[in-house]
Amino acid sequence: MTSLLSVEKLNKTFKDSTFKINNVSFEVCEGEIVALIGKNGSGKSTLIRLIVGDYPIDQGKLEFFGETVNEHQTAYKNDISVVFDALNFPKKFTVKTIDKIFNQLYTNWNSTAFFEWIKVFDLPMKQKVKYFSRGMTMKISIAAALSHQSRLLILDEATAGLDAASRDEIHEELEKFVQDEKRAILMTSHIAEDINRLATRLIFIKNGEVLLQIAKKELFESFGILGCDEKQFSTLDKESILAYREHLGQFEVIVKKGALENISSITSVDEVNKIILRGVSS
Repeated sequence: MTSLLSVEKLNKTFKDSTFKINNVSFEVCEGEIVALIGKNGSGKSTLIRLIVGDYPIDQGKLEFFGETVNEHQTAYKNDISVVFDALNFPKKFTVKTIDKIFNQLYTNWNSTAFFEWIKVFDLPMKQKVKYFSRGMTMKISIAAALSHQSRLLILDEATAGLDAASRDEIHEELEKFVQDEKRAILMTSHIAEDINRLATRLIFIKNGEVLLQIAKKELFESFGILGCDEKQFSTLDKESILAYREHLGQFEVIVKKGALENISSITSVDEVNKIILRGVSS
């Protein structure tokens, strides 16, 4: 698969803070929906900000569409779209204002597509965005993101605070976006439904470091969860263990299916989150 985004050994420290992004590497390839998963403060949003250029990186390399990013190379920005969890438009803007401004900003802006999205999402044309609800705010942000023919869509908690109907509507449009296998999505979300439905690959992050990367299909089909005591845990084949967590002498283990009997199937990312993020990854 062709890489749309390559992050290689990315490092970043911050003044007056002990938090850092430490040696992070991953790729987002055509046709993928890659989810960054971690607790609040784990570094997901910071990593997104580094990727989109809001913060300078200390060390490492970023590539978009096979080209290394530097301060003189900005053409790649026409092919990426970013949606954060807060409104990024001036509050006095209307739908028509956004169209006018973005038509000037992006060489591949498609006004026809934008207004089609406005109809799909049933958004008011003349109302200022400061009067939009949370759901309307995210819908217009996504409408704009989908209207300049981007190849990579980056979403940072874009469905947070939405009602179930609005979230389902946005899920459908994101699924359509990657049906064109030349496109991909990188997303963060603390909502299990988003990840269970959309993600094809999972990247677990803790304290600014990548703990584990795995295809969701492989996780669900090839691994299960075993509950056991310390004695049984000591007999397990360590090569079969993906991650484990111990509490009061009892172990929860993500282990390859077939290694033992009495292994529970994994049906939701939530079931493995606490084991991976609060335990030990192999």
